[in-house]
Amino acid sequence: MNIRERRSNDLLKLPKNVTRRDFIGGTLLGVGSGLLTVTAPGLLRTAEAQSRPSYELVGADWTGPGGVGDYSSSNGNTHKVINAAHSLRDGHWTSLPDSIEDTGEDYDLVVVGGGFAGLMSAYHFLKESDDNARVLLLDNHSVFGGEAKQNEVEVDGYRLQAPQGSNMCLWPARVMSELGFFYHPVWEEVGLPMGDEPDAPTWLETAAGSDKDLAYAKEHYAHMMIYRDEAQQGYFFEDPDDSEKLRMARNPWLSGYEELNWPDEVKEELSYLDQFLIEDHPDDLNRWLDGMTYADFLTSHVGITRQEVFEYLSTMISAYGTGLGCDAVSALAAKHFFAPGTTTVDEAAAEELSEESYYPVSFPGGNTCIVRHMVKKMLPDAIEGKATFGDILNGQINFDALDQPKRDLRIRLDSTVVDVRHDGGPESAKRVQVSYLDNKSGDVRVVSGKTIIMAGGQWMNKHVVRDAPSALLDAMETFQHGPMLVANVAVRHWRFMEKLGITSARWLGERGWFTNIRAPLSLDGDHMPLDPDKPTVLTFYIPFTDGVSDQGLPYDTQSLVARTQLFAMPFREIETTLRNQLQTTFGDHGFDHERDISAIITNRWGHAYVIPQKGFFYGLDGKPPARDIVRKGYGRIRFAHSELTGDQLWSTACEEGERAARQVLQIA
Repeated sequence: MNIRERRSNDLLKLPKNVTRRDFIGGTLLGVGSGLLTVTAPGLLRTAEAQSRPSYELVGADWTGPGGVGDYSSSNGNTHKVINAAHSLRDGHWTSLPDSIEDTGEDYDLVVVGGGFAGLMSAYHFLKESDDNARVLLLDNHSVFGGEAKQNEVEVDGYRLQAPQGSNMCLWPARVMSELGFFYHPVWEEVGLPMGDEPDAPTWLETAAGSDKDLAYAKEHYAHMMIYRDEAQQGYFFEDPDDSEKLRMARNPWLSGYEELNWPDEVKEELSYLDQFLIEDHPDDLNRWLDGMTYADFLTSHVGITRQEVFEYLSTMISAYGTGLGCDAVSALAAKHFFAPGTTTVDEAAAEELSEESYYPVSFPGGNTCIVRHMVKKMLPDAIEGKATFGDILNGQINFDALDQPKRDLRIRLDSTVVDVRHDGGPESAKRVQVSYLDNKSGDVRVVSGKTIIMAGGQWMNKHVVRDAPSALLDAMETFQHGPMLVANVAVRHWRFMEKLGITSARWLGERGWFTNIRAPLSLDGDHMPLDPDKPTVLTFYIPFTDGVSDQGLPYDTQSLVARTQLFAMPFREIETTLRNQLQTTFGDHGFDHERDISAIITNRWGHAYVIPQKGFFYGLDGKPPARDIVRKGYGRIRFAHSELTGDQLWSTACEEGERAARQVLQIA
């Protein structure tokens, strides 16, 4: 039995609309990123046949365990969040129930969405308003932060933290503040360390318990693609001589990918692409790149022809930030995320002369730490402990302090907003009515605000703002999104990787694509362990491009098919596949999944990344880009989300939140 057959036999349940005919030779036709039942004909037929896929309500067994601590009930989009959101999508709230409760609450600003953009909107509004201003922030999750949340587990006496989604910043922050890149001033304003303090955090460089000269990335993202030489990376692929086994090539780009089981033409094209620089281009480079897809650019201007190259790149760029693959995103979007081949000769020369004085890092729970500082600044009692980095990083959330009547800011969780409309015509109304579903009780309540900031993505906004003009709704409809599954696997040791001389792993083909050993943050000598004989968390950022991107499908169909894959599996199926993958890869090197895996937590994000399609940044055919239309808002309602930038970073989310706050301050 080969790897594919063994994997298909381990599937616990077929997704709805996928029949046994969709299996050919024991494997699911169009197998994708290795974790999901991807692009089987049944799924594709369903996706193409309906504009809104119909999902059955899901339960706790779909979500799976959430670990320990404050975030244990909020691992990604849980079944409660999904059920409430899909009821909105499916039109259950086009008319409000007679039993709706009018709370009588009235605010200067109501913010819908508790991620970076929403929190920044509230922060800047209160900062620039008088002392009597009142803000209500509504969030549909049970913990604030959007995708900037963490998972926590306890393994053999160690408390381990890992990101659910939003992750990575550049360090030292003082350097970034001077460069004005990947940074927002709110960092220093809320008390985050700048890196030049005597007690600033550091990151471990070497592992105890190992005599090998191994390098460890300080985060999970950058060395997927940009800083790939910063760690020893093992590429795993099916052994052409024994389909029961995998082979490994360490840092294969250094040898021109010679060890990989690809045709020579593929290796040659990838090696050429690694060295390619743009020489001749129009003066307006960005507009030129935005007018074509990354696939078009690779074909027409680099000379890439092999399908294997496109598929190799699509997984990489989609996980890094574009949401989908080469044929779905603009070449400019690919350049924004440093995709191969998008650097110009002049840019490369400038890089040679520069002395890079910063590097990518990750806090224990990813960018959760930044969010917690923002909340602590506005609501000092919301995080237990003092306003110090260590206490904010590790203190428990005081949920009772979030929604207190006498505070200038109230954060109300488990509240899915289902209806937003002006009290009268949008151009003349003095108030906006905001109706929301209490996820716990099922009750629907209404509050009012002088101004509103919709700080969620357009996939929800278009269903919620009931009196939006048609031009705005049309612009919202153009936004498509790629899903992401973030799986955190807590293991009791990682000696099996140390034996192979690697600190990160990438799987080629039909498997969850990337994970690594992260060098932990150290604060006053306190840190999670970095020792191959002690526990760690392997974080997998898993995109959905295999069998989806580069297949000739329209990008909006790709988005739908990919998201259908994500929601088609219960937790148990994901767990089984991950266990099999790790066992197949490392079983001969001292790994036993039954003994060595302590916990698996999955975080599903159905709309993790906006897909910056061709024309996203500059528009096409003389028309303005849709994001410019959304940014204008209407009446007393404005919009803020990192997706409007096309580059979904914590800093760009804060920029959008501040911009929307400035807009409503002019109204209020």
